[in-house]
Amino acid sequence: MACETSHEHLKVVILAAGKGTRFKSKKPKVLHEILGKPMIFYVSMAAKWTQPEEIIYVIGHKKEQVREAINCDGCKFVEQDEQLGTGHAVSLAKKHFENFDGLVMILNGDTPLIKGETLKNAVKYMEALIRYEGADASNFRGYRNEKVAGVVLTARVPNPYGYGRIIKDGSHIIQKIVEEKDATPEEKQINEINSGIYIFYAPYLAKVLDKLENNNAQGEYYLTDVIQLLREEGKDVYALEIPDYTEILGVNDRWELARAENILKTQFMHFWAVNGTTFHNPDSIWIEFDVDLSPDVEIFQNVMLQGETSIDEGTTIGANSIIKNSKIGKNVQILPNSIIEDSVIEDNAVIGPFARLRNNTVIKEGANIGNFVEVKNSVVGEKTNAKHLTYLGDAEIGKNVNIGAGTITCNYDGYKKYKTVIKDNAFIGSDTMLVAPITIGEGAITGSGSVITKDVPDNALGIERNQMKIIEGYREKMEKKHKNEDKE
Repeated sequence: MACETSHEHLKVVILAAGKGTRFKSKKPKVLHEILGKPMIFYVSMAAKWTQPEEIIYVIGHKKEQVREAINCDGCKFVEQDEQLGTGHAVSLAKKHFENFDGLVMILNGDTPLIKGETLKNAVKYMEALIRYEGADASNFRGYRNEKVAGVVLTARVPNPYGYGRIIKDGSHIIQKIVEEKDATPEEKQINEINSGIYIFYAPYLAKVLDKLENNNAQGEYYLTDVIQLLREEGKDVYALEIPDYTEILGVNDRWELARAENILKTQFMHFWAVNGTTFHNPDSIWIEFDVDLSPDVEIFQNVMLQGETSIDEGTTIGANSIIKNSKIGKNVQILPNSIIEDSVIEDNAVIGPFARLRNNTVIKEGANIGNFVEVKNSVVGEKTNAKHLTYLGDAEIGKNVNIGAGTITCNYDGYKKYKTVIKDNAFIGSDTMLVAPITIGEGAITGSGSVITKDVPDNALGIERNQMKIIEGYREKMEKKHKNEDKE
C-alpha cells in the first residue's frame, strides 16, 4: 500500500507506540481489529485522504508487528522504546519536520472513527487562518499570518468525564487544555473536549517541543503543554469544533473497541442501504470493510460478511449464513445457515440450507448445492444438483450432473489427496462412494450403495456391491438362540 504524496506542505505524524495496558492483551493496541482491519488501518486511511507529503509513524511496543500491519513502503518510522508521553513521541519525530516550512498534523493510532474528509477540512481551515485576507491561495509560504500556530480538533460530548477540557478566550482561540484531574468544578462543566488531533505550523512546533517538561505525577511529556508554550511565544492555537463527536472517540479498552466497531458497522450498512441493499434486523448483521454489495441484494438476520467478499445484484443471503473471501454472482439464493469461504458462486445458483463451501470451490451457473452438503476445493458445473447429505472434495464435476444423497468422494488415502472427475450428464446414485483417483464418464450412472473403485466409461452403469443374501426364518432362529442362552 503506497502513501499519497501530492500535498507538498503537509506531513502527518501518527502515534502508534502504545501498549494498550487496559486491553489486557499481548497484542499492540493499534493492531486490535475493527471489522476485519486493525485500528491503525482506519487512521492511516483517513490520513492518506489529506494526501500528505509524508506520513511518519511513531512505533514502540512490538514495533515489527506494527510496522508489518501498516505496510507502507513510502512512510517513515520512528521508534519510541520508552513510553514517556505524547510530547516525547512527537519530539522523536521532530527530525522529519524541524526544517519543514509547512504543516504537521498529529493523530493518535487509536482513533479509528476519524474521517478523512474531516481531516482534509481541518487542513483547509488551518490554511485559511495562516493567510492574510486577499492572499494568493496557491502560495502557502507567502502572506503568512505569523501569529497563527495551530488548530486543535474539538467536539462537544454528552459526558466529558475523563477528557481534557478546552478553555477558550470567548473566541475560537484556545487558552489552555485542562485535564480532568486538574479541572476546577466550573471547568468540569465544559463539554468541549480535546480530540488529540492537532495541526501545527512545523517551525513553531519544533521550537517549543524542546521546552516540554515532565513535571507531573506520571513523569511524562504531554503534547497538550505545547499550547501554553506557544501562547508564551505570542502565538495562537485555534479550536475547530467538529459536529459528530463519535469521530474522535478514542479506543482504550475492549468495550470501547466494541463501541467503535458498532458505530463503524452502522456507518457501513447505512452506506450500502442508501445504495440499494436491504438489511433485515441490521443490528444482528456483521459486515466488514472489504465487503462490496450491489443494488437489490437482500440480507437477513445474523448474517456475517467477512474479508474480500462481493455480492452481485439480486442475490439473497438467508439468516445465520457466513460468507468470507468469496464472490457471489447475480440472483443467487444463499439459504439459511450456510457457510461459504474462499469460493466463487456464479449466477442463479442455489446454496443451502446448511451447506458448506470452502477452499477455492467454484459453483457454476444454475447449480444447486443443498442441505448438509459440503464442497471443498472443487468445481461444480452448470445446473448440476447435489441436494442432500453429500461430501464433494477435490472434485471436478461437469454440467447437468445429479449427485444422489449420501454421496462421498473418498479423496484421501491417509497420505495424499486425489481427484475425482465426474463428466457432463452423469448420474451418481444415492449412497455412492467414489474412491479417488477416479473418473465417471459422460452420461454414466452409478448404482445406489456402490463403492466405485474403477473408472466408469461414458454412458455405462457402474455397480460395485456384494451379492445380496436372504436367510429365511432368521428372526425365529435368533429368538430361539437367545432363549436357550438365558436358560443356561
